[in-house]
Amino acid sequence: MPPTPDEIHQFLADQFPAAAGVECIEVGNRHAIARWAHDSSGLRPGNLISGPVQFSLADTALYFAVFGAIGIEPMAVTVDLSIRFLRPASGGDLFARAELLQVGRTRIYGAVDLWVDGHEDALVAHATGTYARPPQK
Repeated sequence: MPPTPDEIHQFLADQFPAAAGVECIEVGNRHAIARWAHDSSGLRPGNLISGPVQFSLADTALYFAVFGAIGIEPMAVTVDLSIRFLRPASGGDLFARAELLQVGRTRIYGAVDLWVDGHEDALVAHATGTYARPPQK
């Protein structure tokens, strides 16, 4: 059974406070939805949500989806993450939906779509990434 968003938030607060600014909205066996609350400190000139904020949200949403598949595992780590920015992101909270495409013994591969609140049909970025599972004991 996947962890609840509250369990993920508690993990972040206890062990990974740098990621605590991202909210886990939903988590399932092979997916997760995360939200970054609009904050002027994450904007670049032109009031656009910066690339680093989008990249970080994509990575964190994928981390949450990994938790959905294997449980909260702090030492699951990003092996690679690639992002393609599709259009400027502005005007509200940023959301990311991560879907796991392959869950293997040592690697987990997934894709992430990002959009601004109210515009789910107009993606601002798409990312793909791989997580390494810690060695099984």
